[in-house]
Amino acid sequence: MKRVLIVEDHKETAEMMASILQAEGMETIMAENGQIGVEKTFAEKPDLILLDIMMPVMSGFEVYQKVKSNPETKDIPIIIVSVKVTDRSIKEGAGMNAEEYLPKPFDPLELVKTVKKHLGV
Repeated sequence: MKRVLIVEDHKETAEMMASILQAEGMETIMAENGQIGVEKTFAEKPDLILLDIMMPVMSGFEVYQKVKSNPETKDIPIIIVSVKVTDRSIKEGAGMNAEEYLPKPFDPLELVKTVKKHLGV
């Protein structure tokens, strides 16, 4: 079973993403801020991370840098899911070499398609 870490501070959004992915047979792990997201990434080694950008304690950009700079976690695909859809934030996301960038609100079918693509299922 593929495991997806959802790093999202908005509880309703995180729960909605989790229920969509669980309906597709995936296991989900939740982190309500960036620091917890980093800790759970290192502890759980998920198959993929859905990462919000604007979060308390540690931003998504900081989470990305910490995950990608660690040899044990650098190959985990990260999909940015954020309301920050300005040209600058998209360029920052691309500069991080994120696997994908999904703007919020997202289409549930698009979320599933994108996650499955990067999990190879």
